[in-house]
Amino acid sequence: MTDIPQKFLNAGCDVYMVMQLRHDEKNLDERFASMRELHRRGKTPDPEHYEVTYYADLPTMWQDVPDNEVLEELFQMFNLSRPQDFEGHSLSVSDVIALKRNGEISVHYVDSIGFKELPGFLDKQPERPSVLMNLKEKCDDPECNPTVCRKVRAEHEL
Repeated sequence: MTDIPQKFLNAGCDVYMVMQLRHDEKNLDERFASMRELHRRGKTPDPEHYEVTYYADLPTMWQDVPDNEVLEELFQMFNLSRPQDFEGHSLSVSDVIALKRNGEISVHYVDSIGFKELPGFLDKQPERPSVLMNLKEKCDDPECNPTVCRKVRAEHEL
């Protein structure tokens, strides 16, 4: 489902996407954590920690229903009568639901009570510097080839 976020962003109709935390030791303390608990730990939901577990068109019967009611309907659906092709766990605190309605995108954190909007959640770019930049930081000799140089700056300055 790695191409789903782009498919979601490019969709020409009303769609939704469910995202759940990856099974990774790095984010165990985020699993099932309320927004208040995350903030207390100095964290915010990080899109890099999530994977898409479901993507579908929004039912047309929800076309004129406000977002908060659609979110409640989805919460009920993914807990009481989950789609057969859904492979995630029941919708719970720390999950994320993205809606695209009438071309407008909104992303919502499933909190202990209700949903908290996450503006810009899907806009975040990974904050990983390139490998070449990491290597170049180790050595600033102009003739240095960062892909093969293993020296740190201090060694070049000798």
